[in-house]
Formats: sequence, C-alpha cells, structure tokens
Amino acid sequence: METTLSLLRELTLASGPSGYEEPVGACIKAHIAQEGELSVDGIGNICWKLQGTDSDGPTLLFAAHQDEIGFMVSEITAEGFLRFVPIGGWNPATLGSSAVEVINQHGTSIAGIIGQIPLHFLAKADEGLVPSLDQMFIDIGASNSGEVQHLFHVAVGDYVVPATRFVYHQEKETLMSKALDDRLGVAALIELSHLLVRQRVKANVTLLFTVQEEVGTRGAKVAANYVQADAAVVVEGAPADDVPSFKGNAQTQVGKGAHVRLYDPTHIANRSLVQLVRSAASARNIVIQEAVRKGGGTDAMALSLAGRGIPSFVCGVPVRYAHSHNNLCSLYDYQQLRSLLFALCQDIGKLN
Repeated sequence: METTLSLLRELTLASGPSGYEEPVGACIKAHIAQEGELSVDGIGNICWKLQGTDSDGPTLLFAAHQDEIGFMVSEITAEGFLRFVPIGGWNPATLGSSAVEVINQHGTSIAGIIGQIPLHFLAKADEGLVPSLDQMFIDIGASNSGEVQHLFHVAVGDYVVPATRFVYHQEKETLMSKALDDRLGVAALIELSHLLVRQRVKANVTLLFTVQEEVGTRGAKVAANYVQADAAVVVEGAPADDVPSFKGNAQTQVGKGAHVRLYDPTHIANRSLVQLVRSAASARNIVIQEAVRKGGGTDAMALSLAGRGIPSFVCGVPVRYAHSHNNLCSLYDYQQLRSLLFALCQDIGKLN
C-alpha cells in the first residue's frame, strides 16, 4: 500500500495539462517495469508492450491518459494580472480564490490565485452570480506587466495548473488530490506492468499512456493509426455520482468497487467484453459497479474505431469532484480495479 500511495502522490502532484505532459511522462518512464518494449510516438503517447507466454495469443490493449485539465495564459494586463483560457472542461463555480501555479518560461512554478471582483464591490443584482472565465484573472502579486515578464518570467502561452495537496485518510482508505482523472488509471497500468512481469500470462499486453485526452482524445486518435489489439480497455478516473446534490440513483459510488461503463454518448461497450468482465469479476469476488452515463467521453471513442474496430469498454475508479482542484477517491476501489485489470489479462483468451 505504501508503494501505491507513493506512486499516486507523485503522479497526482506532477504538472501535466494537455500539451504539457512531459513531467507525467517522465514519472511513467521511471516507474514502469523495465522489462517490455517502451516507445514514444510523435505526439507524446507512451506505449509499453510485453509479449505473452503464447506467441499466438490474443493482444489486450489498456489505455489511460496522462493529461489533466488546466489553463493557459492568454493576456498580461498593464496592471500585472493574467487573463487565461481553459484547457479542458472547468466549472467556473469551483475556481474563485483557488490556488494555481504558473509554469514560466524557465520551467519554474509561480504561485498565483484565481481572482474575481470581491463581494464587497458587487452590485446587489450580481451577488450570488458565478462569474464567467472571461471575468476571472490570475494574480501572482505583480504590480505591472513589466514585473510579470521580467521579474516572474511569465509570458503569454505559459501553462497554469491547479495547486493542491495530497491527503490520505487511513481510517476510510480515501485519498484527496488533483488530477485523479486520470492519474489513477496511469498508476493502475504502471502497477499492472510489474504484476505482469512477475506473473506472466498467455496474452500479449500493450499499455498505452495517451496525451491530450481532455481536449478531444487527440493522442488516442494518433494511436488509433498504429495500435493493433483484439480488445481494448480504457482505464479512467470516472466521475462519481453519489453526492447529495445529484438527482437520480447513484451508479458510481466511492467505496463500492470498480466502475464499469456500459454506455456514454461517445462509446457503447462491446457486449461480449462486458460479459467477460462480469465473469472474471464474479469468479474472483472482484466488486464492480455498472453504469450508463448520459454525459462525458473517453479515449474509447477513438481506440474502438482503430483499424477494423477493436472491441472495447471503459472501467475505472469513482472520483468525486472530478475536473476541479480537489478530488476524492477510495483506495479500495482502486484495488478492485487493479485486480480486475489483471483478471482480464488472464481471461482474455475466453473472449468470443
């Protein structure tokens, strides 16, 4: 467990917005099993392959995305404030007064705060309204644009990432950090690589760590040009729906097992593969939660369409408050997911 927590801490606290995944990629290369074939394509996807004990066995592809949502500096005002654009989907209601780090031209992180007009200066009619992103700005403590550029070395085009801390509550085996979508998936695949080296299976296994998923599954679209597999499993930090404000029956609850997605607007899970998942989980007492989602999308949208089509499904760990500065998940759910991934490596030969 300590090894898992250390890996999750390092991965979640690493900066890795879409288009700037290098720090996360370096972590993957440092921790993934040395056995196996490692390669990086032109857009930054990392691919790890391990041949199974049966050279004619099926090939199973797992994919998790390296990137997280963030921002980019779009303008420096004369007064020294930073305007920004979002990279990926943000809820503006979560952003006011949130801490961020601006990654400047030298790779140094500059502390900042997302600012907005204080309550004291709002008209009565505007109180309670959530400002738009265009109305927000980042304050790094500069007094003018010259200080931004020459003292802090910040320029238009610099990346901005959430600033947070990693917290683990042993009592409930829950952890809090940023970017659990999808560093949980990344960590699970890294740990899977070591398990596969220790306990070889007949199947050939490919682990794909994609980039730029949060801005339109761009890395997966590139990988779809060259990956070959008999089945694909996309591993995600899946938004949990077990909070008081959610209307409807919760299908993805924290602490209730691994998430298995049957449908979202961008992908329908392969029926035979879902049946294999159910069978593998039942045979090993792995706890899963099946869900039909009305929103969202994943790399499965691109990878399932690769070549002549790859049977695919999405699984993951339930994450509360995804796409915000602070997320929460259960280590129990992560362990159930990890067991499910290895079970699929063992059982993929049974796929009809």
